[in-house]
Amino acid sequence: MSLDTQFLTMVIMFSSGVYLGIVMDTFKRFEPLWKSNLIMRYSFEILFWILQGLVLFYFLFLANQGELRLYIVLAVVCGYAAYQALFRETYKKVLERLIKIISGLIRFITRVVAVFIVRPIRFIIITIMKLILLLWTTLLAIILFLFKILLYPFQLIGRITWKLMPKNVKKYLLDVAGFYSKMKNIILKWWGIIQQKRR
Repeated sequence: MSLDTQFLTMVIMFSSGVYLGIVMDTFKRFEPLWKSNLIMRYSFEILFWILQGLVLFYFLFLANQGELRLYIVLAVVCGYAAYQALFRETYKKVLERLIKIISGLIRFITRVVAVFIVRPIRFIIITIMKLILLLWTTLLAIILFLFKILLYPFQLIGRITWKLMPKNVKKYLLDVAGFYSKMKNIILKWWGIIQQKRR
C-alpha cells in the first residue's frame, strides 16, 4: 500500500470516526420517541449498528479496497475522540436548532393545510349534507301533503258513511275492532314471551 493510499485511508477513517460520533448523538437525540417500546428500541439499536458497520466498511472499501489494519481502527477512534472533544457541543446546538426550525415548519405547513384545504373541504361537505337533508325533509313534507290531499276525499266519504250508518252496525264494527285489537295485544304479548325464552 503506497503512502498516498495510507494517508487517504487515515483521513477517510478519521472522518468516519467524526461521522460515527455525529450519527450516535443524532440517534440518541431521537431515541426517546421509541424508548418506551421495548421491541422498537432493540430493533432500532440493532439496525442502527448494522447500518453504521456497513457505512464504515464502505468508506474503508473506497479508501483501500477494504483492508483492515490496526492504524485504521486507531484513526476511527481518534476521529470519534476529536468529535467528542471539539465538535460535539456545537453539533448538538446546531441539531437542536434544526429540529426547532423543522418542527416550526411542519407546524406552519399543518396549519396552512388545515386552514386552506381541510377546513374548506369540511365546510363544503357539511354544506352539501345540510342541503341534502333539507331537500329530503322538503320532499317528505311535499309527499305527506300530497298524500293528505289524496286521502282527504276518502276520509270525508268515511265520515259521512259513518254518520249515516245505523247504530247497531256501528256497535258491531266497534266490537269487531275491539276484538281484533285485543287479539293483536295477546299475540304480541305471547310473541314477546317466546322471544325471551329463546334468549
